[in-house]
Amino acid sequence: MPTLVIQNDHIIRALSVILDPDCDAERITAFADYYSVDMPEFPEWCEQIRKKYPAVAPSRVILTNSQEEFQQALQDADAVVVEDFIVGVEELSLAPKLKFIQNFRTDMRNIDQAACSAKNIPALPFHRTVNVAVGEHAFSLMMALAKKTVETNKLLTIESLKAEGWPAREYDRRHTANSNWARISGVKNMFGSTLGIVGLGSVGRYVANWANAFDMEVIYTQRNQLASDLETQFKARFVTLDELFQTSDFVSIHVPLNDSTKGLIGSQQLESAKPGIIIVNIARADIIQKEALLAALETGRVGGVGMDVHYKEPGDADDPFLPYKKVVMSPHIAIGSRINGAVDMESMIKNISEGIDLK
Repeated sequence: MPTLVIQNDHIIRALSVILDPDCDAERITAFADYYSVDMPEFPEWCEQIRKKYPAVAPSRVILTNSQEEFQQALQDADAVVVEDFIVGVEELSLAPKLKFIQNFRTDMRNIDQAACSAKNIPALPFHRTVNVAVGEHAFSLMMALAKKTVETNKLLTIESLKAEGWPAREYDRRHTANSNWARISGVKNMFGSTLGIVGLGSVGRYVANWANAFDMEVIYTQRNQLASDLETQFKARFVTLDELFQTSDFVSIHVPLNDSTKGLIGSQQLESAKPGIIIVNIARADIIQKEALLAALETGRVGGVGMDVHYKEPGDADDPFLPYKKVVMSPHIAIGSRINGAVDMESMIKNISEGIDLK
């Protein structure tokens, strides 16, 4: 039975449910419930996967919660799956049986690929279907706010528009066209505008590609600047966080929540932001300081906010963001269909199976 040592991420740990016969029954039940939204047949699907990939089903799956735990478990590892744990010379020296490395992201900076090649151990990036869905959701929120499609949804009469504060009335048709007789002001173009991406990682890169298709200028910020070839590939220019907010028409947040990113964006950035800026957050709410965001909405400095992640989930009926018409909120659905997750799990299991079989 192969041994898989994996980073104990809340998504990756599904591998233990699918492949490890000793997985805790409570966890199996919890994942069946999690997938039931779109896949009520999840238990049957797991069984099909086990039959399809006998090289890794069954497997002993070891979940590790830190780099140190990961290193301690490598002695028996046939394959590893990591998201941001490092696999370098030291880790490879601790893993005499290692045959395959799966990174759960496209960014391979946490893997010493030269050291892996020297030991003839394949190390693969992973293009997550889920990340595409999350990026799509971010872009859809940007467009909904730019085009005011949610704010004006089903307001088709002069009376209903006026009730919402719009000065709707027809134009003099003897002389002009009648488009936008609703007199909705502030509709923005994507074309020619500037998108600032906070974190040009796996999800942010999809968003950058779509922004390029709309002929938007793309700037980005993160802890470390990307190599010039990647900047060229995504047509993105590196700037500071403050400059990004001062010059962007749209900002999309794509960094993980940790000690260095909690409260990363606050009054300093929001008060000096380009007037009317639209901010979309599908990462984690606490990356933006709540009170500072509310204040910027109240003053009008921020022209719109799209949120799929919230300061409390499930939320409250008196959530302070609800009264703002220029805020679009969805209930943490950016990840899309659970089928996306199942596709990712099977793709990863297939990679591991083939990687182990090659040895």
